[in-house]
Amino acid sequence: MVPYEIRRSRRARYIRLTVGRHNHALLSVPWRCAFVEALEFLRSQGDWLARNLSEHPTRTSLRDYLERHPRLHALGKTLRLSQGFTRTKPFYVYSLENDEVELRISAEGEQEANLVALVRGFAREVIEQRTFALAESVGAKIKRVSVRDQATRWGSCSSSGTISLNWRLVLLRPNLQDHVIYHELAHVKEMNHSSSFWNLLREYDPDTDAHNDQLNPAGARLMPLGRS
Repeated sequence: MVPYEIRRSRRARYIRLTVGRHNHALLSVPWRCAFVEALEFLRSQGDWLARNLSEHPTRTSLRDYLERHPRLHALGKTLRLSQGFTRTKPFYVYSLENDEVELRISAEGEQEANLVALVRGFAREVIEQRTFALAESVGAKIKRVSVRDQATRWGSCSSSGTISLNWRLVLLRPNLQDHVIYHELAHVKEMNHSSSFWNLLREYDPDTDAHNDQLNPAGARLMPLGRS
């Protein structure tokens, strides 16, 4: 049993099936298409739908995700995560010696929004530090690091030397997180995806091919987190 939605369109000439943003079957059908015909088409696409739904996990709150996976990744390490509340201003503290990070959010207001804001603040600090450290290690000259809320991209690099990275990198294990950063650092010298770019990236990260393959399923799990 799969939840489905039927949308009629005066411009549609045939039935089209996609996976909706809430992990449901979305049928776009011609305006005069019979309901029974739409359902028959849906049933005929059972194998395709099962395969694609498995590749598009149900949207989950960041709070639920971190309760199931109590860890954040920063500065080349995996940190055990603990959460709690505070009556004062929300804050985080972390220790690289003990491999721990603690988040304290306000008990008042919308807890999911408060948690997302706090994790983003933590991400800005540690991702910026890590990017400048890796840039120095490979001799890449960058001017600024921006940590943002991109919808689908892990990062980007501008011709002016600004690296923009997704705050959800702190949810990626260290080797994949570093791979994304190295990818953008390689663009500092090669603003393309030519063979020269890939050769340079493999110098920075010898496991580039394996890490690149692992980013797509990781993105499917993590990119929906922290959205309203």
